[in-house]
Amino acid sequence: MIYIATVHWLDATWVDIQLDYFARHLGSSPYRVYAFLNGIEPEKYRQRIYYIDTAPIVAHTAKLNLLAEKICADGEPEDIIYFIDGDAFPVGDIQGYVQEKLRQVPLVAVQRLENEGDPQPHPSFCATTVKFWREINGDWGQGPHWQTRDGRTRTDTGGLLWAKLKEKGIDWAPMLRSNRVNLHPLWFGLYQDLIYHHGAAFRTPYCMVDIRNARQIWWKKRLMNIADSRLGTIRGGWLQNAVYSFVMKKQIQKSLQDSREIIMDIRNNPDFARRFTGE
Repeated sequence: MIYIATVHWLDATWVDIQLDYFARHLGSSPYRVYAFLNGIEPEKYRQRIYYIDTAPIVAHTAKLNLLAEKICADGEPEDIIYFIDGDAFPVGDIQGYVQEKLRQVPLVAVQRLENEGDPQPHPSFCATTVKFWREINGDWGQGPHWQTRDGRTRTDTGGLLWAKLKEKGIDWAPMLRSNRVNLHPLWFGLYQDLIYHHGAAFRTPYCMVDIRNARQIWWKKRLMNIADSRLGTIRGGWLQNAVYSFVMKKQIQKSLQDSREIIMDIRNNPDFARRFTGE
């Protein structure tokens, strides 16, 4: 049995999309969906989702951990758990891939190196067994910090799981971004050509990569201002801040526009992922 743990927040857009792609790509395997549906009418989905929780919990990590606890109580040791973000779903034979990898290592997960080098397993997709999750007392908490590619310190969901695996010397199989066509460095991602993760579907779409790019443009403009003494420091500071704000707003607007167009394609074209493979 495959147990799927997923979380949806204040927007039902992705519930039917995700369930349809589960049915399309997991149809030959028995599976049950366990979901948090916060701010979403649950009755519509009782026939398609095995377990629904609507508790008013905000923290994404807490909801994942609660779903895992419920699954571990219901499942058998060799049953498989899929953790998957609400705006992610399979676009290929993910079960065949997972079965092969779990014969080699006890956990397989997306690793978003493109997010300034994030090293940890990410819950946009992660697969393991009930037995292993129990053994390591699995936890999606943020946990220890690491350095980004530009030297800043950060942590995120999956940090504690990453630390547990490192501490115990346990290898895991990372699923890396496989896009040949990128509309954005982080959003709209394919992983091993098997999992699609839209990214930021339940919040304003900006990320560290956007901030870095905006800062680079900001610094270029600042250097131009320093070189041009006619602008002066007051006018220069105002202009630098305006450039930074403008770049961020333009990037967010583009991501929202791309998102709306891709969602239409996801709904109407089961082979939409080919747009990212260059086929």
